[in-house]
Order: sequence, then structure tokens, then C-alpha cells
Amino acid sequence: MKKILLSLVAIATISFTSLGQSPEGFKYQAVVRDASSNPMTDQAVGMQITIQQGSIGGAVVYQETFAPTTNGYGLVNLEIGTGTSTDDFSSIDWSNGPYFIETAVDATGGTSYAAMGTSQLMSVPYALYAKTSGNGEGPQGDQGIQGETGLQGVTGDQGETGSAGPIGPQGDQGEQGHQGETGPAGPIGPQGEAGPQGEPGIQGATGDQGEQGVQGDVGTQGIQGETGPEGPQGGQGIQGEQGEDGVGIAQNLSVSGDTLSISDGNSIVLPSEESCLDVSN
Repeated sequence: MKKILLSLVAIATISFTSLGQSPEGFKYQAVVRDASSNPMTDQAVGMQITIQQGSIGGAVVYQETFAPTTNGYGLVNLEIGTGTSTDDFSSIDWSNGPYFIETAVDATGGTSYAAMGTSQLMSVPYALYAKTSGNGEGPQGDQGIQGETGLQGVTGDQGETGSAGPIGPQGDQGEQGHQGETGPAGPIGPQGEAGPQGEPGIQGATGDQGEQGVQGDVGTQGIQGETGPEGPQGGQGIQGEQGEDGVGIAQNLSVSGDTLSISDGNSIVLPSEESCLDVSN
């Protein structure tokens, strides 16, 4: 149930229809707030009132329920003794106190009540006992002078915070759903138009000339070509000057074939027929 706070405003004003008649009761007001202390305005709530005898949590002498609607300030107005109950409010022996009132609320307007707090009933409800106290009911006297308002009582200590309820079991983790099939691939879009050619970039600086490489080895000498054909014979040279006459020596010459023999035993091979032999002295 939604966590709420119940702010008790006042318990005041005995409500009688007439002496000796039922129902009897007294007024009760409370402001219902949410967990952030904001008034729950114009909202139907369920409330359960329990009157306990002797101490907080003592014997239950009366219990009733209400289904009020808060006003624009979150305030509810109840008349204790007039709610839905199977108990007899008029049978409470107010002389046999003390009495305590416990308030429980269901902020959703249902009947799943959660106790908001318990406080002691002070002097106002005990006027119900004064109607029949003593040796019988005497004549009603004159109304006395209204007494001065008494000092407000000291606010009671705040009750201890109740222990936290156990943590509920963790719910089962749902199964992971199957992965859906991959949808068909969409058609390939048309190729976009070629963009304009960019302007030529600036020519970079010429790099440094590299070092001269090592001279390679001398290649192998090629094979000597064949001897060309013999050229034509040159023209006859200029005839030399005639030499001085030498000392004549008598020699005998003889020719045999192409051999010229001299008498001193030497021999000369004659040149070809194209040559001229001058054997004159």
C-alpha cells in the first residue's frame, strides 16, 4: 500500500443527540499526507478507528471503519461512535480508563489498513461518563461559567520506527525472445554523379640529385670480324731516279723457265709476267 503520513489535527467537541439517546460520539479530524508530506487532497481513503483500554496495544473495546473523502486541504472529519461497527459504543465504561485511540488508513480507499499511530484520549470523552456518574441522574443544573482554556499539553515522544518487513522473493526472469529473421537487403541506390575534377596541385620542389653510381666492369671484347675482300690494285708508282752507274762486273746470266741464274752461283726467281725485268747494264 502506498506509504502515507497521518497528521492528527484535533480531538474535540462532544456530540450528543440528546441525553439518554444513541448514538453518542465525539469529533475527530486528521490530515492525510503522502510520503513526501504533501496533503492528499480530494481523495477517497479508508480509515479504521480502534479504541484500546489500559495502554497502547491494550484490549480493544470498540472498533469501527469509515470511507471519507479528503477536502482540498487533505482534511477528513469523522465522528467517533457513528462509523460502521459491530461493537456498541455506548457500552464503553469511560470510568475504567485510560483509553487510547489507534488510527489506520488505506490510501487507496479500500480496507487494507495500515496503522498510522496511537494516542491517548484526554478529558473530553470522559464527559460521557459524567452523564450517569454518582447515585443516579439528578436534575440538570445551570450552565456554569466557561473556564479558561488550559495550557497545551507537551507533545509526546515519537514512537520508534517499526522494523522493515522481509524482502519478497525475486520473480522469475522471463525467457529471452527469439531473434527475428534478417530482412531482405534493400536495392542498391543509383550511382551518384562524378564530382568535378579538382585543380592540379602545386608541383613539389625538385629533389637533390643522387650520387653517381659505381662504374660497371668493362665488357668482354667481341669476336674479330672476318677479313674483308681484297681491294683493287693501286696504280703504278712514279719511277725512281736512275742510280749512278756502278762498277760493271762481268757475269753470265741464264734463264731457265722463271729462274734467272747468275754465273756467281746465285739465282733469282723472276716476277710474274706483269712485271718487267730490266737486265740491261
